[in-house]
Amino acid sequence: MRREYDKYHLISVFCAVVDHGSLSKAGSHLGLSAPTVSKTLAQLEQVLGQVLLIRTTRSVSVTDAGRLVYQQGQQIINAFTDLEDRVAEIGALDRGKLRLTFPETLGENVFSQICIDFQEAFPDFNLELIFTPHHLDMVEDDIDIAIRVWSAIPDSQFYALPLFHIHPIFVASPEYLKKKGHPDSIEELGKHNILLARLNGLKDGWLFNGKFYQFKGNLVSNKTTHIRAAAINGNGIAILPSYFCQPAIKCGQLIEIFPDLKQEVQVVGALYKVRRNSSKKIDLFLSFLERRLRKSDFDLLVSAESE
Repeated sequence: MRREYDKYHLISVFCAVVDHGSLSKAGSHLGLSAPTVSKTLAQLEQVLGQVLLIRTTRSVSVTDAGRLVYQQGQQIINAFTDLEDRVAEIGALDRGKLRLTFPETLGENVFSQICIDFQEAFPDFNLELIFTPHHLDMVEDDIDIAIRVWSAIPDSQFYALPLFHIHPIFVASPEYLKKKGHPDSIEELGKHNILLARLNGLKDGWLFNGKFYQFKGNLVSNKTTHIRAAAINGNGIAILPSYFCQPAIKCGQLIEIFPDLKQEVQVVGALYKVRRNSSKKIDLFLSFLERRLRKSDFDLLVSAESE
């Protein structure tokens, strides 16, 4: 019984003969001798049990069965060519396709620019970026890499790469602190207007080291961008994720209050479905991500890939 991959060769030779109109021209195109082409066509006719070509000294003509084999054969050849291209794309170091998901605010403020820089470095790489407050299913939603925030590295069937720590911090504008005074303790925050992002379901306070502190303020929002803008404007003291405030702190728009006070931290990390050493495209992106984060002010974590 003839092996399946030989049938692809037989069909390819047959389609080349139809395309070029003669055995000799098809042979030149394929790098085969005319007798080899003739033998290959005879083998295909034997496999299918049908005459596919009527051959004369000057030309070849296609039978009804031959037309059907040619039409279907072209589809097979095109499908295999597309498969070769896709497999090569996966293996290439400078090209490929990745579908990534990020927490909305974290993604927009930290990872968006990194992805832009990645595509500038690898312009033939295709990225699909999904910024969402919801956790997408890695399998059902066909996600290659998911950036997540954990209290601890999850027990998961996927591989995890911790990247950096984040924690909530208190910030205010220099103008607000000059006008209202700089608090010396969390207890003194009760005398200030506290701008609250709706984090972890808390609307009017903050859980810290097992104790709940009740705060008062004239603004609560589920959009951290609005809370940050209000703090920069001098409207009060905001409680925001550390990563979200770093640019404004660096340029002097915000000042961190209690910088030595370490609150409960979370870990930002990447989840992915296959080991890095078995997927060049995943390793390429994660390596680029790690290099960029090393140049940042984040509290980086150094750890190996874990299951």
